[in-house]
Amino acid sequence: MNAPLRGQPLARDASFAPLVRTWLGSDGGGSHAAAHCRAFLAAQGAVAPAAAWADAGWREPWLAQLLDDLPDAAARARARQAVAALAAGRADVVVTGQQPGFLGGPLLALWKAAAAVAAAQERSRRGRLTVPLFWFGDDDDDRVEAFAPWLWDPRRAAFLRAPAPAGAADQMVGAARADEWGRAELAWLSERARFSEPADTLARLWTEGMREGLSWGRIQRRALLAVFAPQTLLAVSGRDAGLHGLAAPLYADIWRRREELAAAARRRGRELQAAGGHAQIAPASLERPLHVEQQGRRVTLTVEALSLPHGPPAAVLRPGVMLRAVVQDWLLRPAAVVVGPGEVAYLKQLEGVYELLGVPRSPLLPRLFAVLAPEGEAARVAAGEADAPAGPAGWEDAARSVVAVAGTALAEALRRRLGLSAVAARRAAAPELARWEAGVAQLLARQADRLTREAPAVAPWVRPFGRLQERTLASHWASALWGTEVTRLALAAAAAQLGGMDDLRWQVLTVAAP
Repeated sequence: MNAPLRGQPLARDASFAPLVRTWLGSDGGGSHAAAHCRAFLAAQGAVAPAAAWADAGWREPWLAQLLDDLPDAAARARARQAVAALAAGRADVVVTGQQPGFLGGPLLALWKAAAAVAAAQERSRRGRLTVPLFWFGDDDDDRVEAFAPWLWDPRRAAFLRAPAPAGAADQMVGAARADEWGRAELAWLSERARFSEPADTLARLWTEGMREGLSWGRIQRRALLAVFAPQTLLAVSGRDAGLHGLAAPLYADIWRRREELAAAARRRGRELQAAGGHAQIAPASLERPLHVEQQGRRVTLTVEALSLPHGPPAAVLRPGVMLRAVVQDWLLRPAAVVVGPGEVAYLKQLEGVYELLGVPRSPLLPRLFAVLAPEGEAARVAAGEADAPAGPAGWEDAARSVVAVAGTALAEALRRRLGLSAVAARRAAAPELARWEAGVAQLLARQADRLTREAPAVAPWVRPFGRLQERTLASHWASALWGTEVTRLALAAAAAQLGGMDDLRWQVLTVAAP
């Protein structure tokens, strides 16, 4: 593999919202990506450790489990040193995360982790020891999203994926049994193990995890940690009861001020819409700030079920969409958070929530934006001659975004014109919006298909189904085929992206795969 090739400037990518393109494309003030990177890279002196690192009652059992998940003695030694530095206030963390998914979730999860590792290494080089940490969102219950990634099978010359498993709709993906959810992954990895040492390593992890009775989420975590050896990378679970127990004071404040916090997020959402963007957090999510984990299931916390401090203990509480980032930042106080385009808009909507709760907003660093391409096609892909079709990153996501904006306007019109309550207006609009979303998705799919047929031919996995590769293909699919080489090139690409921040030309980087 060669050095990554620069491609199209991200600020001109029409699939991004104007807010994101502005964030990536200019340096008009402290809210832009380059300014965030500069603030992060400015080395700082020692500070008191964050809540999680200061609490030995959580830190030590968490570290024991992490050490068990790491691939070798050298990785365990690095983790012990990093955690000791965090506990002493001699180090900071840069955080990123993703929910577990089929074969590690979408490729962008690998790009996120690479960006966090590269950013931590650069800041450490500049004088402030910084450790990358991956937050696994295994308390999520969206199994359809978890099983959305595909793989390209070289032997069959076909795209494959596993269907979403059956089960309770509110089951947390990280709580599922690996021997039930991971069979398709193990079957493909075992088949590839004959041709690839990296696939053999991953197959062994799946086999051992199933034999040990591990959860599906924990196997995914072990695999990511193995992929990034020998770099230092820590990981936490969104289902860690002890970690949430530390957040008891924050959860009490959140529950007491839940209506005020929802109003602040709603108000900021309207401001973003007025500026040409859209509110990322749905009204229903604003009304459900907290959930309870009950036997691996995600149950909405209602006013009737909880009256703090006499309700369920903080250890069983889990934040909803509105509060995940806030809880993470309160517990870990990251020096920066590596995010993608959707998360930028989402965090913009939460500015008022952060302010009301008194939680500092960490600098936001762009995740890596990259495309894997065969060596013979990499230059054409980087030049845009064989790039993914212009337009939405995926028609399902695009249709959902369009309908979310229209749904807010339709519900408001029903409320104003017919005098319906906000709840009744949303209920009345829902059936029509569902039908319309399907039609919009079909329209976008037809356009993507046309653009794909008219574009120059490239390997099918460069732009699978006409969609962005990083959102469609599974991350451990790439690791199984190319192993440490794809990790090395991802780190090189992430370092190149961070190093190019001063010219304000954040770009898609093309990585040539053998």
